[in-house]
Amino acid sequence: MDDSGVHGSFDWEDAWDITALSEEDLRETLEALSEEERRISYRRRILQGRIDLIRAELLQRGALARGPEELARVLLGDQEIR
Repeated sequence: MDDSGVHGSFDWEDAWDITALSEEDLRETLEALSEEERRISYRRRILQGRIDLIRAELLQRGALARGPEELARVLLGDQEIR
């Protein structure tokens, strides 16, 4: 199985030796990475919201075919778009 989509972007050869970092450096690195993760997560939520709005508009216009899961929800009476 090709896992390049999961691990392909991380360059393991150039990874830090975290055992050589001081406790202060580890804490600073953790905080920096946590802040980056928060920014990325926020951006992902914004993009997902835009995608949901566009899909909803396309569905309302009848321009987007419903997938099997959506068809099942409609048939069961739950028309909420996710």
